Amino acid sequence: MADTKNTTFYQLEQGYTITKLDTRDCMFIFRDNNHEVVAVIEGCRQNLTYINPYKGRYLSFREKSILQRFIRSAHFQINTEVADILGLSIIHFYDGREEYLNKSELQQQIADKLNCVSLYVSCLEINKLKIPSSSKCGSLNLSNAKIKKIVIEPNSSIHLDLRDNKDIESLRIGENFNGSVNLSRSTVESIILGDNCRCDLSISESKRCFNLIIADIYSGNLNVKDSCFYAIKIGYYCYAAISLVQNFGKRNIEIGDSFRGSLSLDDVSVDALNLGKDCRGKINIVSHDIEHGSKAIRIDNDFGGILDLRNATGIERIDVGRYARGNINLLGNHGIKVARFDKYFNGYADFSNSSVEYVSADYGSSGDFVFNDCENLVLLELPRYKKSNIITEQKPIEISGDSRNLYYRYREKYLPYSYFSPFYKKVYHSLKEVFS
Repeated sequence: MADTKNTTFYQLEQGYTITKLDTRDCMFIFRDNNHEVVAVIEGCRQNLTYINPYKGRYLSFREKSILQRFIRSAHFQINTEVADILGLSIIHFYDGREEYLNKSELQQQIADKLNCVSLYVSCLEINKLKIPSSSKCGSLNLSNAKIKKIVIEPNSSIHLDLRDNKDIESLRIGENFNGSVNLSRSTVESIILGDNCRCDLSISESKRCFNLIIADIYSGNLNVKDSCFYAIKIGYYCYAAISLVQNFGKRNIEIGDSFRGSLSLDDVSVDALNLGKDCRGKINIVSHDIEHGSKAIRIDNDFGGILDLRNATGIERIDVGRYARGNINLLGNHGIKVARFDKYFNGYADFSNSSVEYVSADYGSSGDFVFNDCENLVLLELPRYKKSNIITEQKPIEISGDSRNLYYRYREKYLPYSYFSPFYKKVYHSLKEVFS
């Protein structure tokens, strides 16, 4: 480096130079060995903020390498824009130090455990990236990396940023992961999380449809918005907060046994939501018209949670398994047509002011059913020796029964066979003849 009265001059290798006019304190001129301008570099106080190739020129690999070495030797600092242009990655250490890595140095750094470092990755091209097991308290920004598959090995604790990545196809996260992942506006197609993961996972405006499979004992926050998925499947004993907003699903949403978290679906178009056994979580579903939202909900045995379907206009049918004791709210729902409760229902179901047409409860049911202002109710099927508490101001126009059940008919309308299970289709066919 040399100083004159009005100019700071840097003599680089292979005849390249950088000059800085003191009258233009925040601008550097990068010249080649023929003294021709290669690029204008913006920056102040040892911080470079932008590199603008001069008049349509582009930086060659040699020129990028020269600038990389200059930045290091002169102890300049750069931002992510400059790093992208030069193909450098930025690593921040827990003690405040900052270093810049070329491609080979970056790969070596990633091959080691990422312990308490923040790493911004620029211009890395690799088919598969493996994050070593037990990487701790680090963050990894891979938005501009050209990577198809990422594997995070077990027992890692990092924050992964893949926003706007146009190359990522697959993400595999090993068991006991603790951290966060942002895949918004990416091209990911497959996401798999192992057992016992605590992960804040965010996906919005996905560029492709994806499969999301999460294994057992998942916690954290799952947020999916304005995206397309093939299927979402979550395993046993999930106690995460799950929010799905304005998504399109090509297959069902599957939630495993012993769900203990919260699930919110807002205008999520999917054929069905399936909840496993012993669900004690809180489920809230909103759909603003019949074209959006889940069409059916299937709940396995021992349901003890809260199911709020007051604003789920898209819901047409719910099926609840045995020994259910939870709270189901369909107050004012004008999409629901069918609700079937298996044996020993002992919960609370409010259908007031809804459009429900057929409700059945099997043997041993002793729960509460509310049917105030249910003008569309056609048939109520209850065990012959019923213990349920039925609240309604309507009087049936006809009552019939068999050895198992009593049938309360409220309107002169015959329901489609699809409302009934195979066993009851035969029964209902005979009842239709009786009512005729």
